[in-house]
Amino acid sequence: MSQLSQLHESIIREIIEERNQEMAQRIAEKRKEAKIAEEQYQAEIKSIEAAGLNISNLNALDLELSAKAEEELQSIEAQMYSESQESIRIADDLDVEKTLLPQDAYVLTPIWVGAFSDDDVQDKLTAASLITTQTLLAGGGCKDFYNWAKGAGSGIAGTGVGKIQSWVYFGFWFKPPTSRFYTVRPFFRFRGYYIVRANDRWYNSKFARVTVSAWTNVKQYNWKGWNHVDVLNVGGDNININPRFDADRYTHNSFLLGGGDWAWISCVIGLYAYARGSGSYAKNDFSTGNANYLCVPHCYVY
Repeated sequence: MSQLSQLHESIIREIIEERNQEMAQRIAEKRKEAKIAEEQYQAEIKSIEAAGLNISNLNALDLELSAKAEEELQSIEAQMYSESQESIRIADDLDVEKTLLPQDAYVLTPIWVGAFSDDDVQDKLTAASLITTQTLLAGGGCKDFYNWAKGAGSGIAGTGVGKIQSWVYFGFWFKPPTSRFYTVRPFFRFRGYYIVRANDRWYNSKFARVTVSAWTNVKQYNWKGWNHVDVLNVGGDNININPRFDADRYTHNSFLLGGGDWAWISCVIGLYAYARGSGSYAKNDFSTGNANYLCVPHCYVY
């Protein structure tokens, strides 16, 4: 087995083990938070009833409004599905960034892709699609991926929370010719849409948020440290939006690398969805139809 093959198996095994452990910890934390919130809610109910309010009547009103919100959501999903059928044309020849690169710049394509989510099988308030971890024989590797979260109940005291964090990995190998600082500029491509819905009233506590982020790290001898930027961060307690998100983003990173030894570059897309209270909903959809996908098609190094 070649040195690179051994390195590849080692780094993939490390990433999978660490991320799976992290996802298990996050699931355990979410279950603990839900239990604590429910205990706090029982105390809040006593305060609400002591103020002369009928909690049963408030819950009944909430159910009526939530049923209407669910009908509206189905209509929105159908609309966005229709808009996602026609592929977005990409003018690669208009990539200005490429024309400004140094002549000795390297153009890397992904060699591995994988995905991880803290989706809990016991939690009916969240879901995410699956991506089979795979080594790519050729460049590219664009993937379809979504996650969503919905809320339940009144949301008071932090109850009825659905939240999910997903990571889509694209991995690259690079062998620097000399020892120096290298600029690493991955190209993140997003084709999809998001939905954020919440209708907060004086007698409940509702909120929704979606976040899309781009992360980069390099391992050569050790991990150099994560750099990241949020490319989308939208949320609110009274919000109802569902626009497309078709964007290309470069991120700028600098790492000190040793000449002659292989370096692994992790380019990761983070998708976060949070919803609290019935009728609240948050979704990142880079999967539906022909138009939607996620990709880190290449990474420039110079």
